[in-house]
Amino acid sequence: MSTPEAYPMPMFPMLAVSDVAASSRWYQEALGFQHVFSMPGPGGAIGLVHLRFARYADVLMRAGAPSADKKGCGITLNFAVTENIDALAERARTAGASFIQEPGDRPWNARDFTVADPDGFALTFTMGPLKRDMSLEDVVAHAQKAGTPRT
Repeated sequence: MSTPEAYPMPMFPMLAVSDVAASSRWYQEALGFQHVFSMPGPGGAIGLVHLRFARYADVLMRAGAPSADKKGCGITLNFAVTENIDALAERARTAGASFIQEPGDRPWNARDFTVADPDGFALTFTMGPLKRDMSLEDVVAHAQKAGTPRT
């Protein structure tokens, strides 16, 4: 396996998870994330892990106290998929992922699905545009016609 590229990250989420090692394995096995590096925490257990879905789509995880509250309420991490999104959804399903939204074509000219990670964080994977000849105005009009709220 090659060494992952090092580059400045313009933005990345840091997730507090109940079991860093287990979450790292889940992201890699269920969703195909690449392990970049891990750092030990107190007592030698993994305290921080850096994973990458694609260039500039990095996620860091650190050990955090478990919470009964909904994780990341109102926040969804979004990842652009450049290849077969249905194969990725099937990989996640086979690994036991909990689907928040099943794969489907959306009015905003994309196909996506959303899963919850083991700690309840929402992850959306999107592939698009589905129709390359649609202008932004066409996409907005189509989404409005379908009832998608305009923000």
